[in-house]
Amino acid sequence: MKRFGLISDTHGHLHPDVFALFEGVEAIWHAGDVVGEDILDELEVIAPTLAVQGNCDVPSVRLPMLRVIEAPFGTAILTHSHMIGGGAGPPSRLAEHFAGKSPRVIVYGHTHLQSCESHGGVLVVNPGPSGKPRFRDRPSVAVLEWDEKTDALDVAFEPVDWKRGTS
Repeated sequence: MKRFGLISDTHGHLHPDVFALFEGVEAIWHAGDVVGEDILDELEVIAPTLAVQGNCDVPSVRLPMLRVIEAPFGTAILTHSHMIGGGAGPPSRLAEHFAGKSPRVIVYGHTHLQSCESHGGVLVVNPGPSGKPRFRDRPSVAVLEWDEKTDALDVAFEPVDWKRGTS
């Protein structure tokens, strides 16, 4: 079983529980609105980390608008999605938008809503916002698991509780 940490919309705040939730993952994929590249340095302590630029991020080499990742299970697309089809739109729109890249998984952010849907064989996942709550967010991260024997993909959402002893 290989595990991948999925995170988005930290907005400059990394919850300390992320270190335990992502323990043992192969890689971490951050779907934008990092808001401070020091967050990426902290995540790198856990596992190799790739990220994309969100609408609240300053453009940089570490934060391209899109990443096409060749993962052990196939192609994964990492995007914040804010510039696609009027601002993310439904997950089916993302699957259609990236169909030419033949992804198996698309990880996106921006909407601050957990989501995991399959569209035409493409798993489209938003891990939810992990930073301090804004609006009526329910902060969370996700872990993508790939079973090498069965080639099955599964996603588990993990809540992060900002009310519990953090500043």
